[in-house]
Amino acid sequence: MLASMLKRELPGKLQTDILNLYLHQSPFECADMILAGSPDFVGLSMYIWNRRLALDIAEILKQRMSGIIVFAGGPEASTDCSGVMENSAIDFVLTGECEETIVSAMDYLLAGGDPKEIPGVVCPAPIDDLSKLPSPFLDGTLDPKDYSGILWEISRGCPFNCDFCYESRGAPGIRSFPPDRIRKELRFFGESGVDQVFVLDPTFNYNKKTAKEILRLISEEAPDVHYSFEIRSESIDAEMAGLFAGVDCSLQIGLQSASNDVLKNVGRSIAPDDFKSKVLLLHEAGVVYGFDLIYGLPGDTLKGFCNSLDFAMGLIPNHVDLFPLAVLPGTRLQETAPSFELDYQPDAPYQVVSSPGFREADMARAADIARAFDLFYNKGKAVPWFAMVLHAVDLAPSAFIKAFAGWFKEHPGEEIISLQKAFISEVFGKHEKSFVIPLVTDIITYFGEFECLCDEDATMQFNYNPLDLMEQLESGVTDLEELALLLPKQSCSASISFSDLREIK
Repeated sequence: MLASMLKRELPGKLQTDILNLYLHQSPFECADMILAGSPDFVGLSMYIWNRRLALDIAEILKQRMSGIIVFAGGPEASTDCSGVMENSAIDFVLTGECEETIVSAMDYLLAGGDPKEIPGVVCPAPIDDLSKLPSPFLDGTLDPKDYSGILWEISRGCPFNCDFCYESRGAPGIRSFPPDRIRKELRFFGESGVDQVFVLDPTFNYNKKTAKEILRLISEEAPDVHYSFEIRSESIDAEMAGLFAGVDCSLQIGLQSASNDVLKNVGRSIAPDDFKSKVLLLHEAGVVYGFDLIYGLPGDTLKGFCNSLDFAMGLIPNHVDLFPLAVLPGTRLQETAPSFELDYQPDAPYQVVSSPGFREADMARAADIARAFDLFYNKGKAVPWFAMVLHAVDLAPSAFIKAFAGWFKEHPGEEIISLQKAFISEVFGKHEKSFVIPLVTDIITYFGEFECLCDEDATMQFNYNPLDLMEQLESGVTDLEELALLLPKQSCSASISFSDLREIK
């Protein structure tokens, strides 16, 4: 957006290059890439996850190239401007939405102005009319071929006031880009062969009418692209669920906690029955959806967090992201943290260390649960069969994952499907249900391996005929003991080839 604005407002005066750097690169490698272009000015987009790397890069640039001017912007630089400016390698900071201020700053510097005179600590008002801004896609600033996915901004701001989030600070309500621009960008995505688009709108469906219009535009202009949306459950209705189902997409819903007593401490609320009914609309329509859950919220406990995980898993999400609370600079939570006795890291990533109800040892246990869950459920593609396993051994999701987290420490490994089979075999053995272990391992093989082959022919070994097994599952038989009685045990191999012809031997 900044490069696009400079191209339009300072034509012929400034050449702007966008350089993509990554966290796995060393600051020296990043600096080498930057200096290869012999720049006069270098702007660093600064977030909590790259602040240290960005500052290290700035220091190396100053050491290697005399006279280079380095400045910073982005959320981390905006919310802790004075802290960033303490580093002598940063000449100035542009805070807030910078499309207009960067033009003024560059024009000033090109005229020989002193960078130290640029008042970065003054946060400009948010841009009120987004139609005034150019599109980096439509003006050629960004080439989709350079990226595996596109970040697509369709609005700014947020109507909610979650205390842990910075999104709604500075300007109330939502400002949207004009419909004509949205249509043209979608058409551009469709014509350019874009594979996936991440929609930058934290409450995409807050305005039901607008959300439905955009979903219809997607179907018309770029139906072959995969879209990732962040949505609120409150605004889901049957029509919207159907429209989501009509496009290739996945949805992320910020649940955070299933406890109203906890959520009220951070400016949120939940009506559990309404949440369930709205998510059920997505489930019935066949939409892919997942949840966010935060551990360490003020007023929460490890037990409460596990209860929230159990609530979430009862709704059969396609994935769940579990992460620790962070007390971000500039948020209301930073102001209220002392009253909740939150102990958190003073520097990025600002994660909570402990609270009265969530001691440090509990935070560590929650982190173990989060890692174990991501491995077993998300990466292990356990969605189709997880509930069947839980039902068979009469365990709550959180209890099962806690057990796996402890087991995994004693049995580390990288091949998740083998880990799943080994752990489940042990669990079923302890529950005296060893007779269903061959069936469970077949199910894991089918959904974890057999269904996911896409680049080579392969043969898998099964204890039961997988086609008969899938037929029973599709007919609604999901009780493992019942399945073991219905299906004759039949050791066999199943092959799959690129022509998608399957052969059972």
